[in-house]
Amino acid sequence: GVQCESGFYISRRKIAGRRLIMFAQRKVEKEDEIDRDFIDPLNLMIISRPNTGKNPCEMTSQEMRYKYKLLVSSLDLLQHIQSVIGDVLSDAEGEEKSEKDKAQSRDALSAIRFKWGTVAGRWDEAYDSSNFMDHNDGLAPRISKIGLITGAVLHILPSLEKAVQFMPHSQRSLRVMRVEVSDSGQRIVGIKFPVTEEAIGRLMSGMKEVANARQDSLGSPSFIDEPFSPIDEKVKSWATTERKTMKSFFGAASSKTHGKTNVNNSSSSGDISKPAKFNKTMPFVYPPLKKTSEKKQQSISSKGPVKKKAKTASISSFFGKKSSS
Repeated sequence: GVQCESGFYISRRKIAGRRLIMFAQRKVEKEDEIDRDFIDPLNLMIISRPNTGKNPCEMTSQEMRYKYKLLVSSLDLLQHIQSVIGDVLSDAEGEEKSEKDKAQSRDALSAIRFKWGTVAGRWDEAYDSSNFMDHNDGLAPRISKIGLITGAVLHILPSLEKAVQFMPHSQRSLRVMRVEVSDSGQRIVGIKFPVTEEAIGRLMSGMKEVANARQDSLGSPSFIDEPFSPIDEKVKSWATTERKTMKSFFGAASSKTHGKTNVNNSSSSGDISKPAKFNKTMPFVYPPLKKTSEKKQQSISSKGPVKKKAKTASISSFFGKKSSS
């Protein structure tokens, strides 16, 4: 679909009794060098509201056109500012302007408010109406209360988790936050904790249990300086010995076998009268297998002369002899 323009929008229907105003900006601007349809096929818009600021969730252009209508586009605002600045710089007519007109001409915000006073009034009214800690007049609160637990908190982390385990999911997460005090500029780092009475009461009861458990160990030292244990020789030899690989293991075994066979050969070639010692490492050699023809000849020679077997007469030959006789 067609992408919406950047600018100020207002809701088509009333929400909680009022029409909501917001500023929407294109996520991907239309440029010749960028294929916008490929990068942003949904034509997303970045939304900012006067009470909650920038919304982390983006809105498609199709949904934007269905729910909101455009009041003034960013292109119209930019063109108006450029025209006002051009009139001030040119001053072709030479007419004297009042101080109020000159101030409005120099300040872009004042120039916008002067021409689009209705849009500026709606934005200011929504901003002022949300300056509370609770929902007011159909608007989400702009001020929220945050509790931080600072200092040494590692020993009470189990108590913190127990205190918030039955809280809503939005208040159950314990995360580290850094805040800055607007009045003094002081920065504080701590763990975010809900400020409800129920959570604080559970935390205080858990803190009492931790304090009672640590009461007996406060006077004792927090660490023990132990001497170094002696080195185990077996572990030392195992750590300093080179690891065997497949190649080194079988190479060492084959070299030992060759050495023993050479010794046996040298001993057998010496004095014949001395009996040769049996080497356990010598491989067993099977006797050569004889051929089947040789086996048949040996069996025939052992039995004696072979008698010729009489040929058995066939049926045709048997009856043929009788008929001739």
